[in-house]
Amino acid sequence: MLPPCGLTLIELLIAMSIMAMVVGTLGGLAHGVRTAFEYTEGYGVATQHARVVLDRIARRVEGAKANAHFPGFLVVPEIEGTWEFPETLVIWRPNGAPANPNGLPRYNELVIYTPNLNSPGQLMEMTVPLDDRTVPPTDELSRWRSELKTIREGSGFESTVLTHLLRVCLAPEGNRNAPWRGAVRFQSRLLPSEQDWSLYTTGDVAWQELPWAQGIHGSQTGLRQASLQIELQLTPGDLAFATSAGSQAPAVFFGAATLYYQLER
Repeated sequence: MLPPCGLTLIELLIAMSIMAMVVGTLGGLAHGVRTAFEYTEGYGVATQHARVVLDRIARRVEGAKANAHFPGFLVVPEIEGTWEFPETLVIWRPNGAPANPNGLPRYNELVIYTPNLNSPGQLMEMTVPLDDRTVPPTDELSRWRSELKTIREGSGFESTVLTHLLRVCLAPEGNRNAPWRGAVRFQSRLLPSEQDWSLYTTGDVAWQELPWAQGIHGSQTGLRQASLQIELQLTPGDLAFATSAGSQAPAVFFGAATLYYQLER
């Protein structure tokens, strides 16, 4: 006598369990593939944004106007408690001849790079074409912060969004009521430095003893190097805000630019 052709209840349950495991495994693999594809695609977009931003800033710096009073560009850090955020860069880049080539620039001769005050995930390029006032000296950073804040909060500027992918976060152990910050960092270095030049002007250091760039100087002029380093953190995906230190893996990009100009004795 032949055995019955149907499945017992136990065999049916086992088959359904195996099928559920296979479907779950395939679903997990599909999700992993989709996530990897989205991250790779997002990373490619972030890389393209970073290349445009870094190249644009570098070209501005390398074509900047500079003299003994203003070294072509200036990093103006924002202050939040005990933390400094060097997120604002000011470049002296006039359209045409500067109003005072041997002194300080005018505000309408500047190009400003800073996160959007109302949407810090956006990195802005700003100009103030109608403001012909003279800027403060480079050592008065508190005045610079105040003036730039007024410009950013006003309506007299023209702006372009260079990227909307800036990683946005608080300072470590930051106050949740504090403003969120876009993760762009600028760092500058002068050779000879401002301190070196000050020592020369007060007669404490001889002209030939100044640390000239590449050692290049003559009896009346010397070569100064103004170098800029840029760190740009962009989000490969849609999550711009970091609620904790490990909540996102930003794409970090670095750039640099150098300006050479003469100082006169």
